[in-house]
Amino acid sequence: MYLRAKQDTYFKKSPNQASVLSEADKVLVASGQTIDIQYYVDLGDHWQVVLAAPTLGDSTTLTWFVYEPDVELKSSVTLTVTSDTLFKQEPKLSSQLNNAQKVLVKGGTQYELLSYLPAASNHLKITLAGANLGPDKRHTWYVYQPDVKVSGSRQELKVVSDTLLKSQPQLSSELGASDKVFLKKGTTFLLNSYGEVERNHLKVSLEGAFLGAQNRNTWYVYIPDVEVAGNLPGNQPNDTASSKQLASPKDLGKAMRFPGLSTVYYTNYPIIWKTQNGEPGNFTWGEATHNGTRIPEHKNVVYGIVRVAQALEDIRQLYGSRAITINSWYRPKAINAAVGGASLSRHLQGDAVDFTIAGIHPYDVYKRLDGWWGSRGRIG
Repeated sequence: MYLRAKQDTYFKKSPNQASVLSEADKVLVASGQTIDIQYYVDLGDHWQVVLAAPTLGDSTTLTWFVYEPDVELKSSVTLTVTSDTLFKQEPKLSSQLNNAQKVLVKGGTQYELLSYLPAASNHLKITLAGANLGPDKRHTWYVYQPDVKVSGSRQELKVVSDTLLKSQPQLSSELGASDKVFLKKGTTFLLNSYGEVERNHLKVSLEGAFLGAQNRNTWYVYIPDVEVAGNLPGNQPNDTASSKQLASPKDLGKAMRFPGLSTVYYTNYPIIWKTQNGEPGNFTWGEATHNGTRIPEHKNVVYGIVRVAQALEDIRQLYGSRAITINSWYRPKAINAAVGGASLSRHLQGDAVDFTIAGIHPYDVYKRLDGWWGSRGRIG
């Protein structure tokens, strides 16, 4: 992770004004200088940064504080404005916003992005890396998606509640001091990858950050305490379900047997036999297994499919009678690679699903589900 000085600034041993610090407690960093850091903690007007190597001051100190408006993070994600557009403080029609809530940006303009997410009404929510626009010098804006193009990849792990990195997905009381590292709320890392989930912990591989007594970069972290932002490199899956399966026990469909389980499953049977409202389930084993052509490799995949089916039933309840179309659910390794899925895709475990809801833009579905979903997993 690289931090660049936007103007001459001080890196300090405490988050105080440079004028009250001794010369030994501050280092002047020139405008344009780039510093390699392991991670940073957002403290508001200051960032606490941990250097990748002790290259400043006495050449022994790794942890410094810097005034946030004076620095910017370098990013490999680029936003290109393809036609004149407006950056807005809310994802609304420009006519619904006053002049202070929008900024005109010319076609051809490029910005580096720290992050971007879907937002309502076919907008993107973007966080600029090193650019502050408008009278309030904001770096987070909304932009109409057809007016821009995003390229590159970047993944961040953001700590949203004080937490611990752990060597194993266990209670902190079960681990020794060398097997856990405390993290403050606001800490942000770049990620190499993230993958398996165990006991509500996410396994993460940090980019350029080596922590703890053993200088580890691979850890487990409690899922409700963190957020993953960004996009997986090369994750452009092109996979579509073979057909829409209707839950119809009268027409059993194709019989299937799964490893480690004695039950016979049928493609037209609902995964959830009855919903919490007492109604027949709406999603079938055929939809999860591509009409019975993708047999789960072990029973944990089956359990993953059941968890996702329950979530889909809850989502369908939110949207009433609107049809939900499954585009991709379980993908074995060979198929996941063939269709361009990420190497650590949750589709491999059966507990990820791509779907659309009839008549509603995917960005609007994301906006509604994001807050409702909470800590149960990730929505993209």
